[in-house]
Amino acid sequence: MTRLNRRHILSLMGATALTGCAPAISTAQLGDDPFEGGIGGTGIVGLMTGTGSVLVNGLRVEIPGTTRIFANGSAASDSMLVPGTALSMVAYARRGRFEAQHIDIDSPLIGTLMRTSRGFAINGTSVQIARAAAFAGQRVAAHGLWQPDGSLRGSLVQAIPSDIDSVAGVAVGSPGTGWKIGQTPVALPEGGILIAGQFAIAAGKFADGTLTATSLELGRFRGGQALRQLSIEGYLEPIAAAPGFRISGLGHSFDRRLALNPFAQARALYFGRYDGRFRARRAVVLPENQGTRQALLRPAEGENFAKGLIGTAAKPIDAL
Repeated sequence: MTRLNRRHILSLMGATALTGCAPAISTAQLGDDPFEGGIGGTGIVGLMTGTGSVLVNGLRVEIPGTTRIFANGSAASDSMLVPGTALSMVAYARRGRFEAQHIDIDSPLIGTLMRTSRGFAINGTSVQIARAAAFAGQRVAAHGLWQPDGSLRGSLVQAIPSDIDSVAGVAVGSPGTGWKIGQTPVALPEGGILIAGQFAIAAGKFADGTLTATSLELGRFRGGQALRQLSIEGYLEPIAAAPGFRISGLGHSFDRRLALNPFAQARALYFGRYDGRFRARRAVVLPENQGTRQALLRPAEGENFAKGLIGTAAKPIDAL
């Protein structure tokens, strides 16, 4: 098991002190720990890749009995933690391992899976997912990663009995022009307020091309924990504000000084400090093939993180 030691802690302190200088970073300088110490609350957003603890973003995270688990806003059990599930997790480094304190399972889309002229859609949002045809016409929860065009690249589809439609992602639009999450037009509930770029979960009824929301939850991490670091899987989408990109569907902004162009077309994992802005320090470009990706992100037995997160696989993110 990879234990956190004094060298890791000093590494984190050094990175914090030098942030304002923002020199170019070499791969060698990134070190052998994706979190450079693992101090403080860590927010993890990604797709679960394996069991035996929870494997997500190349990390092995233990689930003690005290972990609070919620699925689409309701208390849930760890039986819902299966590969392909979209997770938002707060974890801490304790006793030389990562432990989850709070897990939200926020399905990006819940609704009826419909055939369209271009494939399949849920609540008006296009979805690309294996075995979709087997679920056509059924009520489903779809997990996956948001794409820059607002579609969903699926990782898991599950039949569910719920008759409530929902979409969970970043709000785009304005009070004047209307709102979308993904490709789903959303009508807010009375008194509901959104901010463009904010992560939101809108739930209600999808009909006539619009999801009329009866409830609205805001924020990716809703447990109230203070975050010091982030680990995020996703695709970049271009935006007007510096640094020119955000992670599709995330709802947290990058540090304005980061040079992200090298990763513009990539599916990647990002690691770094968080202080209201995501100061990503390393990126690991991921293959699209599911089996190859899972192999890359599987930690060895007894290890906290996969070897694919360190060494030459980890690309430094320079500052402008």
